[in-house]
Amino acid sequence: MFSLRTKNRVNKRFPSSKRLPRGLMRLELLLVLSVILLNVAIFLPFVQVAREAARRDQCKHNLKQVGLAMANYVDAYECFPAGFDVSPQGSYSGWGWNLRILPYMDAADLYNTIEPRLAEGIHGLPDTPQFSRRLTTLWCPSDTGTETVPHAMVVTAKVVDGIVSEGTEDWQSRLPHSSYFGNAGYLQLAAGGIQYNAAGIPTSVVPLINGGSLGHFGTIRSPDHRYCDQKNFGGVFGQNSHVAPRDIHDGTSNTFMIGERYSPTDLSASTVGHGTWMGVPDCTRAQGLAMALADASVRINIGTPLREPTTGFGSLHHGGAFFVLGDGAVRFISQKIHLEVFRNLSVIDDGNR
Repeated sequence: MFSLRTKNRVNKRFPSSKRLPRGLMRLELLLVLSVILLNVAIFLPFVQVAREAARRDQCKHNLKQVGLAMANYVDAYECFPAGFDVSPQGSYSGWGWNLRILPYMDAADLYNTIEPRLAEGIHGLPDTPQFSRRLTTLWCPSDTGTETVPHAMVVTAKVVDGIVSEGTEDWQSRLPHSSYFGNAGYLQLAAGGIQYNAAGIPTSVVPLINGGSLGHFGTIRSPDHRYCDQKNFGGVFGQNSHVAPRDIHDGTSNTFMIGERYSPTDLSASTVGHGTWMGVPDCTRAQGLAMALADASVRINIGTPLREPTTGFGSLHHGGAFFVLGDGAVRFISQKIHLEVFRNLSVIDDGNR
């Protein structure tokens, strides 16, 4: 047994932790917290970069799936689907290219549900969750937009001699969002297009001078010059287009077919730039046309970082956006590409532009 003197000697050599100075404990705690915060500050950017790289890879994979589905459609019908449909008589449909390839991209069940209603047009769809379903394959993971289009003007009247009535109604949060758009080409300066845009690269810190030219082309209503007509943009997709691979004189590997666009932050009813895989709910205004189509009149990412409305192409990936070429290949195109080269790649025959 220890004597009292021995016990006291042990306590002096190994003092209780309760007797440690409080200042020393606080200093140790602050040191540990500093090390943790330093590690977070060092490694958090790497985590964010890794996450964006994963989202970027997923977006590329999505577009590969879209390109493969389009190739299967072309094998079946020997042409690309129309950018959107307008029948000479009857109900305005507006169904777009993306809807037509759903059977070839693991969404045949959804297409089969909509198919009996194709003759009624988009406005004939009932307001049920199955028709506002966002498809993961058609959504860029880097896009932070809403799952449905906040506002969409939808044509409710009929078509007479190819002229679409302006009767519309506002559908709030009924159409599913999409990040991918059919390339319509660009409108030449002589036909009312844009010569250039002065917004800086890579950001726009002032309101855009012009966010694109994808509006209704016809203004004089006649059988030859109709209110809705996008064929003059010269791209793969347009109104009742049905372009065949042989029509792409520049070669399918040298022509953009599909590209991405970020969702604009503006959620008001007049905002241009939101997209839906349904098609074009209203061809009488740029807002409706831009829901399925995009043009190369302006440079890529012209509205970033503020995510301003545009009818052009863009993404929330750094430095550019992904495109699907006519042969199904997916390429990342820099936003610094020369505008004239970009425009030439957007049309099926730049030699006759």
